[in-house]
Amino acid sequence: MYELAHTCIVVKDIYKSKEFYMKVLNLALHSELETDRLKMVLLDTGSSKVELIQYKNMDYTYRERGPIDHIAFYVDDLDKEIVSIKSRANIEFLTEPKMLNGKKLVFFKGLSGERIEIIEK
Repeated sequence: MYELAHTCIVVKDIYKSKEFYMKVLNLALHSELETDRLKMVLLDTGSSKVELIQYKNMDYTYRERGPIDHIAFYVDDLDKEIVSIKSRANIEFLTEPKMLNGKKLVFFKGLSGERIEIIEK
């Protein structure tokens, strides 16, 4: 079985997105890198990483969407986490919490339009 190393998200503004993921989801900064073609931030989730990339010479709106629909994170108490997220940032949730396959979950959007799901363990 393979272990997930990271999920990469192309973002519009690397600095605002880094702040968003660290503030809203309490991810920790693992590392940062800048080359002539991109800026990259690697954030630690505890069991995996979220990689944020901002390309320097590419119009963000031109990028075609790939097959990845969203990124999901487990939480211990969904209702408590929703209140906590709302206290840290002005987040508009895309759905009300709902049950799916025996799991309680909810979606919201990140700063670059990426869909983020939180799921109660």
